Amino acid sequence: MPYAKVSTGIEIYFERIGTGHPIILIMGTGLDHSCWDNQIAEYMKYFECIYFDNRSTGKTRAPEGPLSSKLMAEDTAALMDSIGIQNAHVSGLSLGSTIAQELTIMRPDLVKTLQLHGTWAKAYGYAERKFKSQIRLLKELDLREFYEINSLWFMTPGYMNSYPEKVSSQIESIIKSAPSRHMLIEQYKADLNHDALDRLGKINVPTLVTVGSFDLAAPPMYAEEVAGAISNSKLVMFPEGGHFHNVENPEEFNKVTLDFLDRNT
Repeated sequence: MPYAKVSTGIEIYFERIGTGHPIILIMGTGLDHSCWDNQIAEYMKYFECIYFDNRSTGKTRAPEGPLSSKLMAEDTAALMDSIGIQNAHVSGLSLGSTIAQELTIMRPDLVKTLQLHGTWAKAYGYAERKFKSQIRLLKELDLREFYEINSLWFMTPGYMNSYPEKVSSQIESIIKSAPSRHMLIEQYKADLNHDALDRLGKINVPTLVTVGSFDLAAPPMYAEEVAGAISNSKLVMFPEGGHFHNVENPEEFNKVTLDFLDRNT
């Protein structure tokens, strides 16, 4: 199985497929690499796709301990260095987008273009309350009960109504690959404590920021703030899209992201 033992002291499970300039795909809180499957099927026709499990998620082997978006950005940079990726397109969703922000600020040499999906620069107001609520729920509920509630933040009502069996299957898959309760709480603390708002101006690479108009996990106001802080950025809002628009409507998501990559390759 493809593992990379990296300089941050962990063994990262990763997969790479396709040919062309590399694209690094960084997933969100508690989710494994398979949540990019709908993108890989298209991206691999044009790019070498590298997608992986974050620290303490899925198959990645890591000790339990405090987490931050900066630490996981260091993991990502270490993975790229370990497998010989000198420069790549970088795309992150949710927590993955905050990791991508930190990676681009810390190691701009590694990033050719940047995509930030369902993103935020600082968790305040609504986002702060939401992350704190998720942490409290995790302390009280088992993972299945937690994800039954949590899905209300990242799946839209229309998708749930139209695809009830798919939703149930996706929740089961998430539970199977989720970190331990303790490390999932640590990931939510990383979400909560991320603060790059005053540093986003350091990002100079072409940047695509996307958000669903019905994103209840990271509402559009946060994506708009991120796009406003990065000079070379474009904001795209998906009408009626949720937090995981890449899963609910992959055709639209893939078209927008591939158009951006085509313009900047």
